[in-house]
Amino acid sequence: MKAFFLNLTKIVENNPRVYFALIAGIAVCLMLFIAEAAHIQKLAEAAQTQDQAALREILQPVASRYSWSRILALAVMIFWSSAEYRKTKKQLGL
Repeated sequence: MKAFFLNLTKIVENNPRVYFALIAGIAVCLMLFIAEAAHIQKLAEAAQTQDQAALREILQPVASRYSWSRILALAVMIFWSSAEYRKTKKQLGL
């Protein structure tokens, strides 16, 4: 385990994009969450209905799309981080 952390430290020192990819993924997810909240709030106001079932039917497809967008963003960023990690590990011969 100690060797893993030492290697990880060397990799991050030589290629900070490993962590940047994960931080960017979290930032993108946060922006999508804020956009979703604003979008749903505007849709709820525009619907002008008190029927909770109808409101749920209106908002569910939008919420689902944002959820899948966040999942996709995290998957891309994890893939990017892993690729950078493997590339740097190979370059350093670790």
